[in-house]
Amino acid sequence: MKPNQLSGGLVSAVEPDTLADQMGLQAGDVILAVNDHPLRDVIDFRFYAAEEEIELTVQRDGRELTLSGVRRYDQPVGVEFAHPTFDVDIRRCNNKCEFCFVTQSPRGMRRTVYIKDDDYRYSFLFGHFVTLTNLGDEDWERIEEQHLSPLYVSVHATDPDARRAMLINPRAALIEEHLDRLSAGGIRAHAQVVLCPGINDGEVLERTIRDLYARGDDVLSLSIVPVGLTEFNSDRGVRPLTRQECVEALTAIDAVRTLALRDRGRGWCYAADEMFLQAGLDLPESSYFDDHELVANGVGAVSALSASIRGDLDDLPRLSGKRILLVTGTSMLPYLEDLADEISTKTGASLHTTATTSTLYGPMVTTAGLLAGADHIRAIEPFRDFDLALFSRSALNDQDMFLDDLSLEDLGQVFPELRICPSEHVTDTLLTL
Repeated sequence: MKPNQLSGGLVSAVEPDTLADQMGLQAGDVILAVNDHPLRDVIDFRFYAAEEEIELTVQRDGRELTLSGVRRYDQPVGVEFAHPTFDVDIRRCNNKCEFCFVTQSPRGMRRTVYIKDDDYRYSFLFGHFVTLTNLGDEDWERIEEQHLSPLYVSVHATDPDARRAMLINPRAALIEEHLDRLSAGGIRAHAQVVLCPGINDGEVLERTIRDLYARGDDVLSLSIVPVGLTEFNSDRGVRPLTRQECVEALTAIDAVRTLALRDRGRGWCYAADEMFLQAGLDLPESSYFDDHELVANGVGAVSALSASIRGDLDDLPRLSGKRILLVTGTSMLPYLEDLADEISTKTGASLHTTATTSTLYGPMVTTAGLLAGADHIRAIEPFRDFDLALFSRSALNDQDMFLDDLSLEDLGQVFPELRICPSEHVTDTLLTL
């Protein structure tokens, strides 16, 4: 296919003083090819632009241009694209998992919530977990050729019958073959298990842990996440884990962690925060999660936030007389209250914590990341005379939109007299009060 037959990648920004800037690339340009290689997505761009000499085929204002440059050692190209896959399409999931959270979503949320994605490109770029069930020969060849490592794989079970039953897809039974192919191509994986009682727990879980651990460095980590359910899936035959089932899963996880800590110097297998909460146990210390690489998957999110705030306590200013509101989901409230007390003691500010429930998913969903904009409005309303309201950054997408399509800017307009910020940079925010 010739470069001018492709839609190419729309450039959204060019970083100053980078190679792209020196070559004359502009926001609004469409990059069609690099060194005569047509582009499908940002992965192609990174792969083919890794050369010292770069020639870009660019479309600008209906004209096709050629821009050339030579990159110095470690010099960034400096291009940002409007969409990572260029065609604004994403590989859809072909499984029919009864526990699928997407299919439990109510109406009235942002459009992307309803997309059942299973795209290996997003796995490589952003750490999304994929099942590998929808890959064709060209996909496998590309993964191997461009060495798309690591990938994040939803294994769920290495027992073929159990995995087939979970995904309701005959190709799901091929998971060991798929992992073998990744290993043969030098592709490493972070593995995930969504634990469903009576399906992949107990002996099936123990086998999964053993099989994945036996793969050595080819499987970089294993995270065990309790199945997440909403009030919209009560008739699907899937139920939450009981407290005892969570305890049993944690016991199985601790057994392999003992081996991993002895043999590999790191825990390797991690239970998600919700596993401890559902078991009625205290969350582990930050060291349990090693480098917190899986925070986006709910593994160590609470301890990462706690460690970040506690590490910055000595840098916080005195804020006597200031009133600060912390908004969260019900599962996080006890831990946030402890942090609030420490911040208050250090700064002299008056901190109040409030928990709210999800009006979209129902009371079974207790995490802050699934609270809608309307939920935050309801939680903040009684405290509109405070100085600052902080909430979890995980409730927003990359465009600062909540699940119900309310934006962070919209939320601020509801409370114009109150400063409202996501809590990703607590110290920086408090320093500006």
